[in-house]
Amino acid sequence: MNSIQKVVPKSKLSEWRGLDRIASVVHGMRCIWREQEKDDIGIDGEIELCRPREDGDGLVGTGKIVKVQSKSGSSYVVKDSEASFASPVAEKDLHYWRNLNVPVIYIVYHPDDDCLYWKDIKGYLRDHPDALRPPYRIEFDKSADRFDSGAYGALCALCEEAPERISLETGEVLYTNLLEVLELPRSIWVCSVLPEKRAKFHDRLTGLIPPYVYRSGSIITLRDPTEPGTALTQVVEPGAEEFELDDWLSQGTQAEDDLTALLNGALHRHLRGIGLEFQKDTKRYFFNRGLAEDAPVSRRWTSSRTGRSHSRLVAKHYTYGRLSFCRHLALQARARRFGGGWAISLDPALHFTTDGVRPWEGEVARSYAIRARAEQYNNAYLNDVLFWAHQLSRGDRTFHLKVGGVPVALVSGIPLTVEAAFSVRSAGSPTRPRS
Repeated sequence: MNSIQKVVPKSKLSEWRGLDRIASVVHGMRCIWREQEKDDIGIDGEIELCRPREDGDGLVGTGKIVKVQSKSGSSYVVKDSEASFASPVAEKDLHYWRNLNVPVIYIVYHPDDDCLYWKDIKGYLRDHPDALRPPYRIEFDKSADRFDSGAYGALCALCEEAPERISLETGEVLYTNLLEVLELPRSIWVCSVLPEKRAKFHDRLTGLIPPYVYRSGSIITLRDPTEPGTALTQVVEPGAEEFELDDWLSQGTQAEDDLTALLNGALHRHLRGIGLEFQKDTKRYFFNRGLAEDAPVSRRWTSSRTGRSHSRLVAKHYTYGRLSFCRHLALQARARRFGGGWAISLDPALHFTTDGVRPWEGEVARSYAIRARAEQYNNAYLNDVLFWAHQLSRGDRTFHLKVGGVPVALVSGIPLTVEAAFSVRSAGSPTRPRS
């Protein structure tokens, strides 16, 4: 009978008791407690500080936020004495908390004392830099570090010390993830398909297949499909009709959609031509050429923002216990309208496979992907955009999309930028100590 019963472990009861106690204390401060119920990777909740209204009728939310990581139970209490104790923490959590752009506190529920104790993480790490080295512990003074309603003033002070993210004193160059299409194709070609070739049209094509749109017995292309050298030559009737691009686009949204599809076809061939694998379901391009368990893959690139060159790890096999998988830098890219012009949008991503080709799926894979994405701070994401721009352009200021080796569009190799009258202070990226 016991084997089929649902069991609530003691550790879970302790965790709930600690979170309930935190909520009680925060509400006793007349502040707001929000427990984080989803995508928790190092933060359990947040406190929004409130102050009384001037007329005494209720409270006013200040918008000042303190992030909270909580631990409960005897496993998080070591070196315990009447005056103090220590709490073990993970190295990666210390670096994660230190680089948050808001105040973060660490609260421990001590079951024997039936009390909460807290520390300002950033302040603690400033005053105790050795905490970033083994054995990775945070020391508590039981008299000074009680977390109760008397901590309200200290929390307010923490928020006052936190710098504002937006500065109006200096401007900043803002980078987009868009590569401007500087020159569009000059012409669009339309040609009828031979009647006997129309059924299962795409399946009949062999050899070099240029980008095309098939509709109502005709194909739309970026080059004359009757010219020899492509798979289209043998399936179309003589006499393709050429349209100047402006005349073609004047027909309306369907014509614009056709051009988008043709540009995406040329872009797909360009990305495959620089050595990227393509995963159809997720529409991701990723590096895997030359990847082996003992042979990671790197690419050299130069940042158009700093002019510095770097070697970038783009694919690697990992083994953690029973887990075995490959992590790849990946890209989702597409042509799109941008205002009155056209651009290629670059959306950096991560891709995971079991063997360099087959997708790694399942709950463990999703959990790992969420944790990896959480490390993508603004500067890291910007570097990813610049890295992919370099890959597409091979480091040149511009590059061509081609059909059959003939250029049909010219694209900037440097993302579009705009000058802003403000700047956003960086919270920094996670750093690791040198080994």
